[in-house]
Amino acid sequence: MGPTLVFRSTYGRVLTLATGAVAVALGVSTALTGDVGALVGALVPAALVTYLVWMLFWRPAVEVSDGGVEVRNVTRTVHVPWTAYEGVEARYSLEVRHTGGTVTAWAAPRSSGSARWLRRSRRRPVDRERVVTGANAETVAEAVAQRHGLLAAAGHLDRAVPGAPGARTTWHVVQLAVLGALAVGTVVVLTA
Repeated sequence: MGPTLVFRSTYGRVLTLATGAVAVALGVSTALTGDVGALVGALVPAALVTYLVWMLFWRPAVEVSDGGVEVRNVTRTVHVPWTAYEGVEARYSLEVRHTGGTVTAWAAPRSSGSARWLRRSRRRPVDRERVVTGANAETVAEAVAQRHGLLAAAGHLDRAVPGAPGARTTWHVVQLAVLGALAVGTVVVLTA
């Protein structure tokens, strides 16, 4: 029916790149001193901060496709197939209701009052020919509702399928392990 729409925070990407640039500059300036201990002492905490900012602000996303809605948060990803989808709402952030619960999207917070006013004054519908970047709860909710409506109108969601899969949760074990290792490394470096 349409392309996969991925919503991410533009602010999060800028913040992550800026944090990474500061970490690299810190590493270069420390490397110029020639002290290997100081270099390790500076790079490990800088890597921890950069990685944490990446986990919190770059990686989270909401993906809307013909297969359903995927909400990638900091610690886990929840895939809600259209067969389990019950609705979407823009509260303090995007909330996707499904059989068995609700998932809140870290990547799509509600926009401020002035941002909503500006968006209303130049409102364009999200058409299915365009991949949308940027994320706020209202825009993502509109895209989810629009994709669901298109699939329903095309007859793809008419029949209830007995035993259809529900929402699937995947924990980000590798990312959390890397975060833990960097945290332990930072404690070791700073207390040595």
